[in-house]
Amino acid sequence: MMKYQRTIITFLLLFSLATANAFAGKAYIWRDKGGKVHFSDRPPVSEDVGGEVEERKFKAAPVPEKSTPIARSPIEHAIQCTFRLKNKRGGASGFFINDTGLAVTAKHVVQGATYSMKAEIPGDSGKYRVRVLKKSKKHDLALIQVATKRSTPYLKIRDPKTLVPGEEVWAVGNPLLAFKETVTKGIFSRIFLESDWKKELKMKRPPYKFKGDWVQFSAPIIGGNSGGPLVDKEGRLIGIVSLGNTVHKAINFAVPSSYIEKNFASYLK
Repeated sequence: MMKYQRTIITFLLLFSLATANAFAGKAYIWRDKGGKVHFSDRPPVSEDVGGEVEERKFKAAPVPEKSTPIARSPIEHAIQCTFRLKNKRGGASGFFINDTGLAVTAKHVVQGATYSMKAEIPGDSGKYRVRVLKKSKKHDLALIQVATKRSTPYLKIRDPKTLVPGEEVWAVGNPLLAFKETVTKGIFSRIFLESDWKKELKMKRPPYKFKGDWVQFSAPIIGGNSGGPLVDKEGRLIGIVSLGNTVHKAINFAVPSSYIEKNFASYLK
């Protein structure tokens, strides 16, 4: 029994060595003329063999997937979580909310988009297919899945109602789709209520006809920033960039991060 166990251990060690070196290889199991069992990574010499030689093939060990470098600051982490969305019609930005490629962007970014839309992840030369899982009926939000097998860095969510006016915020995105991984800094002004569009701005409805309250902030944004994250100094998500004021560029709006749970709860379990 002990002899049999030693034989099995020898075989396992041989297998481990083959896979650790990441080479596809073969192992040979055979008995000599005295009846002793042998394992080797090379075919035995014919005069030593006392019976049939069994050949086993082993696949190469999988190449480890590229890992995301450790972020040196919360804002750099937010950059690593944000990706560029592109297709022939244009694109903008999106960001991960879990480690399996689940992500969020603005609804108007993927409105009418097809499967041709691809995600370009920071530090990765690949272009990954994007599938739209769900679009919000009321808010400028869409849930998407990026088809990557790698573990994705993601943003933690903070309720924007806990923000204090004057608190610093950062917008991360890909303005004009050319200036990727761009960060702009500003301050949080207030939660701009849905009713204020009509009461204060004398508008029947907000732009794009989206409903709900908004996070008002001053960080500069332009086309291509849409769908990117607005984060606090700890890199926590407080909003999804949606509307920019082309006249008064310090008055911009993001969809509150708390709306992600309200719209996509069934996908987040």
